[in-house]
Amino acid sequence: MKKQIIILILLFFNCTFICAQKWIKTTSPCNDELLKNVQGEWIHWGDPWYAKLSKQQELEVRNRVAKIHQFVFTLAPTLSGIDAAWGIHSADYEFAQQSTIERVTTDQTRQKFYTGIPLVQYTYSVGFYQYSCGRSGVPNEMRKGYPREDGASLSVSVNTLNKFLSRDYGGTEGMQIDGRNIKMMPPVVGTWKGYTMYDTEYSNFSILLHRDGMLPYIPVTRKQYLELAINYFNKFYDNMLAEWDKAVKLAADMGIKRDPAEKEKVEKQKKEVVKYYEDALTNATTKGLLDTPAIVMGFLNPLTNYPIFISETDGGYMLVTENPKYFRKDLPKYIPQLFMFSISKIKWWFTPKIDPIKILEENFPIEKLQAMIDK
Repeated sequence: MKKQIIILILLFFNCTFICAQKWIKTTSPCNDELLKNVQGEWIHWGDPWYAKLSKQQELEVRNRVAKIHQFVFTLAPTLSGIDAAWGIHSADYEFAQQSTIERVTTDQTRQKFYTGIPLVQYTYSVGFYQYSCGRSGVPNEMRKGYPREDGASLSVSVNTLNKFLSRDYGGTEGMQIDGRNIKMMPPVVGTWKGYTMYDTEYSNFSILLHRDGMLPYIPVTRKQYLELAINYFNKFYDNMLAEWDKAVKLAADMGIKRDPAEKEKVEKQKKEVVKYYEDALTNATTKGLLDTPAIVMGFLNPLTNYPIFISETDGGYMLVTENPKYFRKDLPKYIPQLFMFSISKIKWWFTPKIDPIKILEENFPIEKLQAMIDK
């Protein structure tokens, strides 16, 4: 029954999407040349609004977003063979949240959040969707650009690092500093207009705009990381050994004897791994590297034949926590203090006469967005 319900839900959404598609009759057979010359539209698809603000405060946010939209629209007011669909999403949000991690079962933990800095986050996004030729066997037909499931996009997120620092670090036990989750910085992929470009999970590249002289995140030091890793592996292996003892007792009750060599193997592994990290801490102390940033592989490494720290060029990730001192408390919670500017590209079905993403990448006035911080 459960499987049938899931299938019905999938069929419903699939039908909803197909029914929403718009097909347009053409006077001649559809081809790329015809599509290139179709005048596209700018479409305001909607504004899912969840932030709890007064009408005046909401108007102030909308005015700021309207300014961002104007930066985009001014650069690509005319579209050929492409529709542009834009909108806003807003929500209440807590930055630099603190939490506790509780073990529920042997294999499961639960995170309970208890405090953070209250803010309003909002995102302006615009997608660019190409027209395409119609269904098989219907030559004199084309499909409108919007709505469809794929497209290039530009987005500006305000007052949040959720899509920038999207990956937590630390395994099942969790790794925290002052109750805040440790996160992985996205890889650096170059520079754009003097700004560092990052490869985030949600775009081809993202730019982080913040207040001059202050970062919205705090790098985790090697000292902090190594001490946390030692604590993590002690807990990890202790839990494993405790489970082994339970399994031995259960087996004994059933008249089965477990090989003690299995436990000795785990104990040996624990000793080697913990010593590996303790030696790294001693080495960092000797070389004066305790306060340097921890740049590590994308997982908590239990293998003593692999290095603990590697460079970003070799695929390492800098570890950070959100900076609770970054956001000014003397400003209303909806004032922009942080931006993430992102562009996502696709391989166009046909080469457009006017490529809005190319135009925006080359000409978007990023300095005007930077100037909106704290205002």
